[in-house]
Amino acid sequence: MRRLIGLAAAGFLALPLSGSLFGTAAASPPHGSDRAANAPVGSGPPYPGEVVPIVPGPVRPGGDRPPNRVRTFLLTFARGESPTPVLRHVLLMCDPPRGTHSDPVAACGALVAAKGDPGALTPLSGVVCTTRYDPVTVTATGTWDGRFVRFVKTYGNDCSLYAATGAVFSFGERSKS
Repeated sequence: MRRLIGLAAAGFLALPLSGSLFGTAAASPPHGSDRAANAPVGSGPPYPGEVVPIVPGPVRPGGDRPPNRVRTFLLTFARGESPTPVLRHVLLMCDPPRGTHSDPVAACGALVAAKGDPGALTPLSGVVCTTRYDPVTVTATGTWDGRFVRFVKTYGNDCSLYAATGAVFSFGERSKS
């Protein structure tokens, strides 16, 4: 639950916000007040009993980014066929690439090519793995361009995980097999 809350907080922090979300408009001051006629509306505290309504203003995306361009994942790595207990976890944010991942540029590049679907990552060519069964389970939970993504998959061993996902899940503990 703490991870989900942390992921949600990270997603909200990654949202581009510029401009104000809510404009304010103040009601006229009571008759006979000494409020300066040229003072901007909404500056200073309201008079006692004065009601200041909150009027919603336009919501505009920041910069050149389209709205819903949040690309954030919490990636986890666990030994065995269950996603728990988690041995390692990282936060990956991809617009621009950053977070606690050891190589966010390569991981984000692979996810951009897969359109944010960890199940559609292009396997690495030329990687030869043993058939020794030592399962690892990985998860990716987050949002990609306004779409919620939840990915859970178990691989036969560390090498098959690396061959299938490349840099995206290359932060887990690697066995010496």
